Amino acid sequence: MLRQFWAEIRRRKVFRATVAYAIVAWLIIQIADTTFEPLHLPEWALTLLIALAIAGLPLAIVLAWVFDLTPQGLERDAGTADKIPGDPSVAVLPFADLSPEGDQAYFCEGVAEEIINTLSRVEGLKVASKRATRRLGNADVAEIGAALQVATVLEGSVRKDGDQLRITAELTDSATGEHLWVHRYDRELCDIFAVQDEIATNIARVMQLTLDPEDDCARRKSGTTNIEAYDLYLKGWSFIHRWGARNLRYAAELFQNALDKDAEYARAWAGLADANGLLYVYFDSRSEYRNRARDASKRALALCPNLPEAHVSRGLSCSMFGNFAEAERHFGEALKIDPDHFEALYFLARNSVHQGKIEKATDYFHRAALARPEDYQSPLLLQQLYKKLGRSDEARAAAKEGVAKADRHLEMNPDDARAMYLMSGPLADLGELQRGEKMLLRAMAVDPTDPAVLYNAACFYSRIGDENRALELLGQVSLPKMAADWARNDPDLEPLRGHPKFEELYPPSGDY
Repeated sequence: MLRQFWAEIRRRKVFRATVAYAIVAWLIIQIADTTFEPLHLPEWALTLLIALAIAGLPLAIVLAWVFDLTPQGLERDAGTADKIPGDPSVAVLPFADLSPEGDQAYFCEGVAEEIINTLSRVEGLKVASKRATRRLGNADVAEIGAALQVATVLEGSVRKDGDQLRITAELTDSATGEHLWVHRYDRELCDIFAVQDEIATNIARVMQLTLDPEDDCARRKSGTTNIEAYDLYLKGWSFIHRWGARNLRYAAELFQNALDKDAEYARAWAGLADANGLLYVYFDSRSEYRNRARDASKRALALCPNLPEAHVSRGLSCSMFGNFAEAERHFGEALKIDPDHFEALYFLARNSVHQGKIEKATDYFHRAALARPEDYQSPLLLQQLYKKLGRSDEARAAAKEGVAKADRHLEMNPDDARAMYLMSGPLADLGELQRGEKMLLRAMAVDPTDPAVLYNAACFYSRIGDENRALELLGQVSLPKMAADWARNDPDLEPLRGHPKFEELYPPSGDY
């Protein structure tokens, strides 16, 4: 306790404030000593001044403890706020983008996620999952606190303008609405890592908790101190989320650029593996992409064995080589570290489908949908599996949910062919055949040679009973071995099984 007390005194700059006060007081007394007599002031005036200076010292110490002097003036220090020792819990909301061009959403997401990652490793602190905060949308602090059963809520904003950065963060008591800690950082962009650490440290301090040095070390090993590499990494993931072969290739280029600046950046290695792996699975069956994904995922895992993203990348790579058991092990390791990791759940579900384990796949797709409430893929794929299992009511509910989420996604990403073709079949099942075909044709217009578009077009026509058109489209698709395994277990293609052409296209599974 004594060690923590002295550390807190140093953090609040009490010693510095005391010394500064003593120097200023001494200077004032020296000036008074030489000026009071010529000014014909009484002798007791100097004595009074000295007494006031001594009496003011305790006040200066208290003010140094309570307030922090910033470029914006005096701000109340986190340590003076009411503590919450009985319920150390927090929800971190997405940070708002206040940048001049409004084009830094990817950066804001990265700031908030890094704070979440750090806080999640604080022993004794409950951190609400990202899925839960996303689900609540624009609810106020009191509603968020009640819904998530957290005592505090962290909100913030980011303004990034060239090399200048302004981050505001405020921690609020969800029950009373009182600000427990508020701070604004006007820094250069290269200071982002220190700002993220300071925010997390101050939140932990309000909770009367401390960051684990070992966990902090592991976190730093997975990241970078190079701001350019960090920015490139965040941009890379923003392009992966936009989908499409062109975006994935550009994402791979961004991750490689990040690694050129910091070759020890484990997360960038995992991102590079994912970009190449997704290219191989969905767009280009050339083995070079599969090999790049394998090598990059191994490098990520070697650099940071406790990084969930590295295990997901390694699992995806293993599945591309047909090693489904090893893939499942890595996805499971990622979930041990982060039980709500969307990519681990999503690819574990797909890994199960490849093996024909449909019941298992439905469980993981359901969990993936909860882990990322805005994702349209999981409910739309879940609908197919429910349909195969004869669970018609659940299939219809999943179709409605997935279509609604795909519609919202397309409002912000109007050229995302994947959202279009994945919703086409469920729309047909919901009785909206014409709209389903319209969405499919939109997807084909975006990229008529995209193997994933052609494959899903075949699925659509198979669902509505046009077997000849479905087989014709499948004949135009060159799928990697992994995708061929999916086709053999795809519920949409059930009407085609047994047809000689289908069996010729997709013979029993062999070596990878």
